[in-house]
Amino acid sequence: MVQKTYHLSPCTPERLGAVLEEIAGLPAYRNAAQVLLLMLEQNWNAEAIRRKTQWIERALNKAEIVGITHFDGLMTGGEIPENTILTLFFFDAPAFEVRRFSMAGASEAAVGRALGMAMAEQAYLRCVLTAFSCSPRDIGLVLETAERGNPDVPFFGATAGVRNFFENGAGLSFIFDRDGVYQDTLLAVLLRGEQLHVQAAYNYGWTPVGKTLTVTRLRDPYTVEQIDGRPAADVYEKYLGIPWRTNSLSLFNICEFPLTTALHGLRMARIPYAWDSAGNLHFAIAMHEGESLRLTYGLPQQIFSQIHENRDAFLAFHPEAMLLVVCMNRMIFLREEERRETDAYRAVVPEAAYLHGNSEIFRYHGAGGEMHSALVAVGFREGAAPEEAPLPVRAEERPVQGDRLIPLENRLMTFIRAVTSDLEEVTEELRQLSGHLEDEVLRKTRENERLSLHVVQTLAEAIDAKDNYTSGHSGRVARYSREIAERAGYSKRAQHEIYMMGLLHDVGKIGVSDAVINKPGALTDAEFAEIRNHPVMGAKILSRIQEMPKLETGAHWHHERYDGTGYPDGLAGTQIPEEARIIAIADAYDAMTSNRSYRRSLSQLPVCCVVYLQTRVS
Repeated sequence: MVQKTYHLSPCTPERLGAVLEEIAGLPAYRNAAQVLLLMLEQNWNAEAIRRKTQWIERALNKAEIVGITHFDGLMTGGEIPENTILTLFFFDAPAFEVRRFSMAGASEAAVGRALGMAMAEQAYLRCVLTAFSCSPRDIGLVLETAERGNPDVPFFGATAGVRNFFENGAGLSFIFDRDGVYQDTLLAVLLRGEQLHVQAAYNYGWTPVGKTLTVTRLRDPYTVEQIDGRPAADVYEKYLGIPWRTNSLSLFNICEFPLTTALHGLRMARIPYAWDSAGNLHFAIAMHEGESLRLTYGLPQQIFSQIHENRDAFLAFHPEAMLLVVCMNRMIFLREEERRETDAYRAVVPEAAYLHGNSEIFRYHGAGGEMHSALVAVGFREGAAPEEAPLPVRAEERPVQGDRLIPLENRLMTFIRAVTSDLEEVTEELRQLSGHLEDEVLRKTRENERLSLHVVQTLAEAIDAKDNYTSGHSGRVARYSREIAERAGYSKRAQHEIYMMGLLHDVGKIGVSDAVINKPGALTDAEFAEIRNHPVMGAKILSRIQEMPKLETGAHWHHERYDGTGYPDGLAGTQIPEEARIIAIADAYDAMTSNRSYRRSLSQLPVCCVVYLQTRVS
């Protein structure tokens, strides 16, 4: 296997023609069983891209073209110069298949299933190179779906870079192959072969600092309205002193402090591309309510340390080709040292190519997805590593001078890291101390539970006392509900919770007049409306008990019916919480077997509970 990489900046017809002629004359090209040409294009003119691919196809008819728009350097304003990178992988044996999937009008799960089926068809599948060009979509869901049945296959790649670097994924971007130029499309290169070996590394390098934050409200999957109940952009005003009401977002102000999440088991960065006058943060990667975030900070020597560690692993792997997917945010942060990361890997494979997309993709063994501020490195080799081959020469590493001035920002970052570490140690000490108090805490907890139960039972008795015919009704409903929950396999804790819900399911009747509750005849429409309001009133009352947030469930929906004809919300089927369905059955059973103001009790109907236990109405 051989790799050759060409940087054409600018990509003039003369220069492109000379490069294509050189490639066609290479022994590696003539002798290759299969040739993959990865074309990285800093050009958003679809017609111009198409002309290039047609020219390349005529000159290199053995090459399979896979292309993506990207950035090859920082843009400081003005026009973006046209730039093309061609990196060719010459395989000794057939080693890949390219599949194209349209995402226009298709769900992420459907595209993921189609990709997963294509993967399942491959023998000796080693990895999947993915290139997405689409308006904001949940790329993580595509990968998660495709991974099912393929847990040992790493995914890597990028989403296509947009025309304006500071736009989101909805900006103009393309992927392309020998047949055309596309938007809203996924190109997947399925790399396979018994003799093909692949090694991947995920380079992160950012250190969490401060407390865990929570996404508390989304406007849509790509717009975060609130973090910890406050305007989302307050995060940057509070921690970085950037007043969002008077400043537009600049990556140069926040590049050192990515927000990160561990949603898929791997810490991944999330960087907003803009905020608005309401303090909303706009992302190109799908976010989720309840998602935990932490601010992180970067320290160059820490980032380089991880790079060198991963680089050393590649030295032992002896790759013959390598592809790097690098986030521009890392380059903004590293400034004049921006090439140190890629240079470290190119010391292993001098022809290694690097791709800068709109976001990076890495997923392996259920962890990862779409991310920012990462460097993903993937090495390839055909055949076994040479047993006696010396390790490649390392890139030159700059020695640390004992008397040199450490930059202030590095000293501050080190200080913050140390303070954060101290705080985490204190937190751990407190956790251990709490363990020694476990018995006392347990005793107090049980005491509080007994007190809470006594208060709830008293309240339930007061509710039942309003109805001359239903003495003990709430207690019976609670016991029946707990019995059903136990036989349905609920945990002891859940059985207790549903018992408490049963005790207070009719608490809303406090607001219904005694005359209506005890009326022996038919109710008027107004009286029936008063009765029908008690679930809403009960839920409102119980929602204020923050210590037991589930209490309101039974009160709110115990008069809903599985066919949707119940009240107050007309929920049907599994829309009705299962706890409320259990309480509804227990309530109906007790109502039918008790005397009421409007009728005598019916015969015992234990079949109600039996039917539930057999079907579990779910």
